[in-house]
Amino acid sequence: MALVAVGCSTASEDCPDPTMCDGVLDAGAPDGAGRPDTGLPTAWDVLAVDRSAVRPSELVALELAPLGPTVEVTDTLRPTVTFRVRGTQRDGLTRALTVGVRFTLDDPTLGALDATTGVFTPSGVGGVGRVRVATVDGSALTAETSLTVNVRRAVRGAGVNDAMVTAITGAALAGDGTPTAPLVNDPLEGAVMPRNVFPPDFQWTPRHPGAAVTDIYRARLERPHATVDAYFVAAAGFRHDWVPPPALWSDFAQTDVGVPIRLTVRVLARGMAYQSAARTFRTVDAFIAGSVYSWSPSRMALTRLDVEAARVTNFLPNPGDTCIGCHSVSRDGQRLAGFLEGTGEDLALYDLSRDLTAMPAPTIARQRYMVRRCTSFNADGTRLVSGDCGANPSTHPFSLIDSATGREVPAAGPVGDGFDPEWSPDGTAIAFTNRANNLAVTVAMGADRFGPTRVIHQATSAPDGVIDWHPTWTPDSRWIAFQHGDSRRSGVAMSGSGVRGNLWMVPRDGGRAVALLRAGAGGNGSDTWRPIFSPFDSGGYFWLLFTTQRPYGNTLAGTRGLKQIWVAAINRRPDGTADPSQVGFYLSGQERVNSLSPYWTPAPCRPTGRGCQTGADCCTGACEPDSTGARVCSPPMAACRPRGQMCERDSDCCMGLACNAARICDLPSPG
Repeated sequence: MALVAVGCSTASEDCPDPTMCDGVLDAGAPDGAGRPDTGLPTAWDVLAVDRSAVRPSELVALELAPLGPTVEVTDTLRPTVTFRVRGTQRDGLTRALTVGVRFTLDDPTLGALDATTGVFTPSGVGGVGRVRVATVDGSALTAETSLTVNVRRAVRGAGVNDAMVTAITGAALAGDGTPTAPLVNDPLEGAVMPRNVFPPDFQWTPRHPGAAVTDIYRARLERPHATVDAYFVAAAGFRHDWVPPPALWSDFAQTDVGVPIRLTVRVLARGMAYQSAARTFRTVDAFIAGSVYSWSPSRMALTRLDVEAARVTNFLPNPGDTCIGCHSVSRDGQRLAGFLEGTGEDLALYDLSRDLTAMPAPTIARQRYMVRRCTSFNADGTRLVSGDCGANPSTHPFSLIDSATGREVPAAGPVGDGFDPEWSPDGTAIAFTNRANNLAVTVAMGADRFGPTRVIHQATSAPDGVIDWHPTWTPDSRWIAFQHGDSRRSGVAMSGSGVRGNLWMVPRDGGRAVALLRAGAGGNGSDTWRPIFSPFDSGGYFWLLFTTQRPYGNTLAGTRGLKQIWVAAINRRPDGTADPSQVGFYLSGQERVNSLSPYWTPAPCRPTGRGCQTGADCCTGACEPDSTGARVCSPPMAACRPRGQMCERDSDCCMGLACNAARICDLPSPG
């Protein structure tokens, strides 16, 4: 039979057994003080009888136990903690409470806390949270304590045994950060990544003498409340890199989010141990997702990289001609415009929510034009502005195109004249490079009406170049980033000579331009080109794509001599004087080919009411039969969608979250 200890006023009235009446616990004496030692458990150690239907006036305080517990999580152990609560009555007596109270945890990433039983089950994410208990009877009593979760995980590559782990762990270091120690190549020092980024490929170069296939390596990731060790034998084919398993990386990336991560690589070779200098970088409390569309010159085709899965899809294998190059994507990710080449210059428009793998791909519209042009969609995707691309100037000013037909439409007022126009996300302006190679902006007033054009940055006013090119807008339409250098191109010119380029940013109304030097870190100072902002405003940052030919990683797992896509965090509230950029990171999943002209948009999905085959087709994630039996995209079937999941409207998301412009549930951006 279970023993029960409860608070009571008198033994005769309230206690079935007077030896179990505990009336002095809050008088400063230990459990059992002032009564015979019966050997019975105390009130903290046993279950209470169901007597906690207490009137608000009877309780004056709550107390939680255990206080400040620490949970140690490993690969094989995830111990639970049971929080208990007792209440103090007005008469000073205490009682254990099992109903009438509710437990909450301020950081749900740490694990699940049962609201009624107080049982905490860790998730595998480390950190410190606050556990709170409150009455639910209107008395508004609360108590809270800290909860610490420490995580230690280990990964072993093929052939690694216990003896090897012991040997490399206990070996004395012959070189720590010296020229004979491993050199960490990637990620870059100081890089900033969102917490849901695909697992990076950690890469290093061995520098110790006599490197051999018997060498043992340990890559270690450290944060205050988590450590991950990965062990490897440098057998044949070992590339001196490590990509963590996605689930393990997800837990680690959310641990102590925002605190620097410390990466070290140790090697044990012929009884000597060497350890790299620490490389530090960060994951921050931000979410990115969606798709990046880019052009591969060697394939003469467009590809789509799904960011969260780091997977490239040949979504448009047969565009309708031998090549599709210059392209743009609507801000909602639903439409693509591209110029087809081979038999002529045709502007083709595609619905990205459809299957485009047919021969040829179905188009919304296709129109013949005299010259190849670069385009940009307006805010709602109904219009395109079309102008010269940097590489093929003409004498034609900008034109306005109906995105449903591909035909030009009359514009009231001059739209602009120059290169690579880019419509602002709010639809109120078009930025471009004018014929004098300066950065200019035309006011867009709606209903195909346009106002004055003004230069907001003189190219010759900034060092290291005389040409401003390829402007891109921050998601809030307040700032413009652009390439500044000596050409309207990225990378190596046709002649083989280099093209200098760096990234700068300026307010939309003009003013002081600021170089994004940290975003260019890791390059040679002039190899950062063609910026394009993602639609994401998350974690206090905007997220900027750019193209660079800088070396990535080591010579085995990385790339050399290819134009590839990187991402940099940009402070969402720049002050106009300091560099608002952070050190960038490599966009995972790219193929080993040149990837140019990236556009980052929400993942293509179908709105409510559109036909579908599976939930993956739909923005809400739900594909259900309608009244006729046809499967259509429907409102979410499950409860609210948590942070980081796709959505169609704010009501799809859990309380406190909003469906942002990138169609994911996230914290609302501050004004």
